[in-house]
Amino acid sequence: MSLKEITNMDLKYILVGGKGGVGKTSVASALGIALAELGKRVLIISTDPAHSVSDSFDMDFSSGEITKVKGVVGDLFALEINPSAAGEEISKAIGQPMDSDQFSQFSAIPGLGELQKGLGEDLKSIPPPGMDEALSFAKILEYAEDEVYDTVILDTAPTGHTLRLLNIPEFLDSFLGRMLKMKTFLSNAMTMMKSLFGGSQEKDRTVETLEAMKEKVLVARDKLMDEEKTQFIKVLIPTMMSVFETERLAEELDQHLISHRFTVVNQINPANDICSYCMNRHKEHLKNIEYIKSAFPDTIITEIEALDREIRGLDMLQVFKEKLL
Repeated sequence: MSLKEITNMDLKYILVGGKGGVGKTSVASALGIALAELGKRVLIISTDPAHSVSDSFDMDFSSGEITKVKGVVGDLFALEINPSAAGEEISKAIGQPMDSDQFSQFSAIPGLGELQKGLGEDLKSIPPPGMDEALSFAKILEYAEDEVYDTVILDTAPTGHTLRLLNIPEFLDSFLGRMLKMKTFLSNAMTMMKSLFGGSQEKDRTVETLEAMKEKVLVARDKLMDEEKTQFIKVLIPTMMSVFETERLAEELDQHLISHRFTVVNQINPANDICSYCMNRHKEHLKNIEYIKSAFPDTIITEIEALDREIRGLDMLQVFKEKLL
């Protein structure tokens, strides 16, 4: 069995992740080409600030807009999301934080002090730490939910970022819940003040925006846990540092109930009898692959020998695709 099995599955979401430099983007790009050639309409989304999808295809997808990949048979599209730019959207949706002086205007309203204390640091920093990545996730959902695409492939940033990405649904749910509570409270307070002292107030759409975002996050969390719709492909190289990092990633995936039935072991040194360095590396890689098989016994493992050229551009991606499948 090989990774080719994934092309026969009716998946909506395919996430590809692992340690930096192991070939995640090559796997995501080649798989996108394969699915497009099978007649599926595919969107590759990258959250890696390094613009690795652009480098992989040797094309420019850094505009922040969905772009059709030229030269591929079928419908393949790519999008690179800038986490910093995405983070600005939450500031606009939530508005500026309210300081203590502004809160003092409503000091007589029962329950306000408790609410202010409960929100804590959220009032001091909007967006809070980690919100850039959280908004990238929300932006991903916006495109992923588009029924125009049969499959959405998410090329994640290196493992540390991926682990934070996995925790974002809970983070957003908690944060947006607290912000909703604050906005609703203050909106009601303002309405009461206006009714007491006269005057009109424009309707604040912020609460509606936050509620819609929170609902979207909860729906996405359920879909990510549906193994019939979502699979995570672990990509690693046959070195123990990469293996250990992948084991931590697998544990995190298990905790979030995200299915990861596929593992790609990339950049395996081929045998070479006339090069002692090459043979030593080859033997070491074979030994490490045995450990990988014991570490991930319930996954389909695809082994790929290192190529003699950089995987860049459509021609090399086609070569890599044949090895991958």
